[in-house]
This record gives sequence, C-alpha cells and structure tokens, in this order.
Amino acid sequence: MKVTSNNWQTNTETVRSFLNRKEDSEKAAEESMLPDTDILDRTAEALDSLKSEGNDSDYRMKGSAPKDSVGQLAAELARAETRLDVQQVMSKAMKALANLKMSAYVCEGADAKKARQMIKRMEKLIKRIQKKMKHLNKEEQMTNDQKRAEKQQQEQKAKQIREELRTRRNRRRRDEREYAMKELNEDNKSQSVELMNSVMAGMHAAAGSPDLSALAAAGGADLSAAPGDMGSIDITV
Repeated sequence: MKVTSNNWQTNTETVRSFLNRKEDSEKAAEESMLPDTDILDRTAEALDSLKSEGNDSDYRMKGSAPKDSVGQLAAELARAETRLDVQQVMSKAMKALANLKMSAYVCEGADAKKARQMIKRMEKLIKRIQKKMKHLNKEEQMTNDQKRAEKQQQEQKAKQIREELRTRRNRRRRDEREYAMKELNEDNKSQSVELMNSVMAGMHAAAGSPDLSALAAAGGADLSAAPGDMGSIDITV
C-alpha cells in the first residue's frame, strides 16, 4: 500500500483522537470514585447552621437518648443466641452511636456532656457485642468438636467438651444479664434526673422560684420508680 502524506496525517489524527478519548474516560472513572464533596460541604453547612440557630435563638437541640438506648440494646444482646441476632444488635448500636455523635456536635453545655457520656456507654456496648461474637464462634467450634467425638465414639472426650461448653455458656449468659441490668438501671437513673429537672423547671416557670423547704416538708417527690413504671424489658434467655 502506498503511504501518502494525506494518509499519514489522517492516521495520526485518528490515533490522537483515540488517545484523548481514552484519557477522558480514565479521568471520569477516577472522579467517580471520589466522594461527593458537595454533599459533604452541604452537610457541614447544615450542622453549622443548626448550631448557630441554637446560639441565636431559643432553639435548643437536646442530647437525649436515642430510640435504642444502651440498656435496651444490652438486653437484646443478652437474649441473642445466634450470630445473626448479634449482628442485628450491632447494626442498631452503630446507628444509635452515629445519632449520638451528631447530637453531641450540635449540643452545648450540659446536653453536650450528657451526649458524650452516652457515646462512651454505646462504644463499650459495641465492644461487648464484638466480644460475644467471638464467644459464639468458639462455642460453635466446641459443638462441632463434641459431635465429631461422639461420631468417633470417644465418649469421654465428648463428655468433657459438653461440660466445658455448658460452663462457658452459663458464665457468658450470667455476665450478659448482669451487664444488661446495670445499663437498664443507668437508663432509669438518667430518666429520673430528666424528669426531676422537668418538674423543677415547670415549678420555676410557674412560681418564679420553687420553695424547696415546702417541698421537703411535704415529703418530696419520689421519682425513683417513675421510669420503671413505664415498662420493663425481659432479658431472660
């Protein structure tokens, strides 16, 4: 084939066009893998706006407990006996932790302090969830070892594994129940404090300053049992 200057120029332009299209395609693919900074910027601006609004007006975001409190999730964890159940509790705990961190960002003063305390409690719960997952994996392995020993007619070994497995499970379940009761009591304590603060704030708004001496003379208000009257959570397994 005879190569002319026109053919050479045409081929060169074709190759150049192909390379440019390839470069544009690769650049678009790289950009698609980057996070959407516009969304992140808008989220940050929205949070700053909420915080500013809370400073400039009577608006105030409370650092209240999330829908799934630490006590409730700890009770669910105590009842969970499969890895799937534990994973579901983990999912709820992670969502609750994210909500608490969002609340701590926009809150100030006592509310921010309360949110930080709840964040620490939720993080400890998540560590216990991870620990339980390891325990369940170990128990499943021991169950398989027991079945293998029984299949091989190693009765003594199977009996030893069965007793050890029972001891491990009883100890784990007892520890989980105690932890759940502790966290439920902590939730109730926090609710009692909130209820008392609400009552005192209402009295202050209605009468200017509450007469604490009169309140004491009247016997006070027993609010310690109030949250418990709202319902109990079954943690038996």
